[in-house]
Amino acid sequence: MTRGLHHLLMGQCAVCIMVCSRIQSTASHPPPVTTLPTSPHTWNLFGKPGDGYYTQLEIGTPPQKFNVLVDTGSSNLAIAGAVHKELDTFYVRQNSSTYVDLGRDVKVKYTQSSWTGHVGRDLAQFPSVPGTLPLVTDLALITASENFYVNNSHWQGIVGLAFSALAQPQGSVIPWFDGLVAQNHTVNSFTLELCGPYREEEGIFHHVGQLFIGKDTGACPSPTVTSPIRRAWFYEVLMVALVIGKKMLNLPCVKYNTDKTIMDSGTSNLRLPSEVYKIVISELELQTSEINPPLPQEFWAGNEEICWRRDQEVWDAFPNITIHLAHNNNSAFAITIPPQSYLRPAQDSFSGCWMLGIDESQSGTVLGAVILEGLCVTFDREKSVIGFSESVCGPSITLGKIYNTTDLRSCVYVPDVVDGLTLASYVMGAFLGLLSLPLVLAGLRWAWRSFIRPSLNPEVPFLTLDETNT
Repeated sequence: MTRGLHHLLMGQCAVCIMVCSRIQSTASHPPPVTTLPTSPHTWNLFGKPGDGYYTQLEIGTPPQKFNVLVDTGSSNLAIAGAVHKELDTFYVRQNSSTYVDLGRDVKVKYTQSSWTGHVGRDLAQFPSVPGTLPLVTDLALITASENFYVNNSHWQGIVGLAFSALAQPQGSVIPWFDGLVAQNHTVNSFTLELCGPYREEEGIFHHVGQLFIGKDTGACPSPTVTSPIRRAWFYEVLMVALVIGKKMLNLPCVKYNTDKTIMDSGTSNLRLPSEVYKIVISELELQTSEINPPLPQEFWAGNEEICWRRDQEVWDAFPNITIHLAHNNNSAFAITIPPQSYLRPAQDSFSGCWMLGIDESQSGTVLGAVILEGLCVTFDREKSVIGFSESVCGPSITLGKIYNTTDLRSCVYVPDVVDGLTLASYVMGAFLGLLSLPLVLAGLRWAWRSFIRPSLNPEVPFLTLDETNT
């Protein structure tokens, strides 16, 4: 959600530099972009790196056609409902005979963007997503926004696939996916296969993917590993370790989950808490020190591109990144991503330019497209787990086997703040204490008169009494 959009990598292109590597290039270099399977696929997710993955939406009667961002980090279905300088179309509710005004306004804030709108209800259909049927659903018509739409992103709204606890206004709307499961008795699960950048047109990369609903997982194999969903709001998991190259970071595992770790398709980058982010960047700088000339600080800050010629492959100069996720309290598994995952094609630039797909977060770890691309990820809400298998498209991501480890409950972040119920009990206790104060004072006065004052030497002032003169 936690995903332009709040989490999407903005096209902050500064000065491009040419780099070369001291490391000898070999013929076994992996390709800089993903490959697609040779078997026929019906892709229903499209987009550009940094702009997210969108799918087609038909809404209203007669249907008005749009593209909406597929976001596992939020729960509202929202569509542009007014003119915007970044858009060439928007939903006109007066043109739909099935639109119902619910008479409520809504505001949704993401990490780096927000929008406000009006809540209504209309007939919606995702024609290219198997297992879906036309459904009357709650939606928001976006009337104003800040940093929400992305230049030339080709989408005009968002469909949130997270749990209803995140839907705004709280308790007032039913998310589209929840309505689909309830009405069509669909299995409460969906699968994403994101393939990453694969095709270049006039210097701009494009990507594709697939969204499957229920038991249908397309060509994706069954999950080989799973991680439990900790709470039904975001798709929250537990991260237990992080390895850069062969160097495991020496950090308490709770640091990775402060204040949470979520799987979010609406976020392009891998986003890390401040303390973890600084250590990761420092280690990446150290392990890429052989690159000459050295990579500039603005690149490591995510503000500057690096460029190289096609005959100057330098991928081997960058290490793999391995993230370990909990399988249960006493076991875990690893996801290893290559540099082709966390170095993302720079947009609005000539080919061969890349930006760092890792940035700093103030709201915990976000495992965005950097981690999801190259995997089939099943969000099994019925079993409260997220399943992973290696995809036949996308970067060469490796899934490790489940291994036993120590008790991982120490990795769970527990906030220091007092929750509402505890605070209320403190306030009530203080209030009762004030009410009982007169009784306490009366009791002390009685004890003084009955026991203490008769035992004192009346010739010695009270203020100077001690053990020797009583």
